[in-house]
Amino acid sequence: MWKDLKSYAADFFKTHRTRKIGFVIGLVLGIFILIFGLFNTLFIFICGFIGLYVGSQFDNSDELIDETLRKLNKILPDKFQRW
Repeated sequence: MWKDLKSYAADFFKTHRTRKIGFVIGLVLGIFILIFGLFNTLFIFICGFIGLYVGSQFDNSDELIDETLRKLNKILPDKFQRW
């Protein structure tokens, strides 16, 4: 049964893959809006995109981590510093 389901899913996404992925994303977004509400859903997605952006910046540059730690070292009082 699982093999049949996997082969059906693979065949399903072979043709017009982007349309079907867009449909699934729209369906999930619609369900989120119905469950959580519009503004809560927007807040969740905005936080997710900010996290994606910050994570990609950390992946692209190791200097960014060092700069961030130096800035935190200057801003935070001594009792909050762990490094």
